[in-house]
Amino acid sequence: MPKPLFNKLVAICAIGFFCVLFGCVYGIHTKDKIFLLMSILIALCSLIRFISFYRLIHSHQYLCLEGICVKRDPALLKRSLHILLRTVDGTEYHFTLDKGVKLLQGHYYRLYFRTDRVGDARSADVPNALQEFLGFEELTSVNSKRTSEGQ
Repeated sequence: MPKPLFNKLVAICAIGFFCVLFGCVYGIHTKDKIFLLMSILIALCSLIRFISFYRLIHSHQYLCLEGICVKRDPALLKRSLHILLRTVDGTEYHFTLDKGVKLLQGHYYRLYFRTDRVGDARSADVPNALQEFLGFEELTSVNSKRTSEGQ
């Protein structure tokens, strides 16, 4: 399981757990049934989201792109960035991400996107799959990645 996706899975679980924990304790302490019910509903929604995201990871319904961030331009009057990612084989991908994603120009990254199909995502419909960004991780270099695959 990739580390950025695992971290997101843990965050979903923690949010649901702490909402139900503090919500139920506060709801029982103040005898507020509506607050207690809302806390339980938030926990159920978090549980459904956790299971859905776990199934996405387990069935490999995500696209993994690796490459160097060649260009990073903020969009004017929007909270987004235009990213140009060049893979090792020279293919370039253009996509837009939120400004909160801190990709640095010249660094080597592995990006994860949600797809609708199962299997490896190296196909002709890759630009259509770049709809929902799941996470990223910075890799040290292309050479260290290749040596770790050879072991």
